[in-house]
Amino acid sequence: MSAGITSTIRLAISTLPENFDGSRIVAVMETIEQELYEGGVYASATADSMTIEITVQTGQLLDAAKVLSELELI
Repeated sequence: MSAGITSTIRLAISTLPENFDGSRIVAVMETIEQELYEGGVYASATADSMTIEITVQTGQLLDAAKVLSELELI
């Protein structure tokens, strides 16, 4: 990601929709990153035991929210 102002979106793993397997977090993060990329959003995802954090350029925050909404993640 290029330098600039970023925003972080946090998703609780416990609230993932059923079509996302919370026991396969790496696969979930890869799917999220791929869907965002296909939506024109360049993002990176990381996770700990409770949350997935998605970092995006602040200028792409609304586009990211649209994609995540379509995935029923927000």
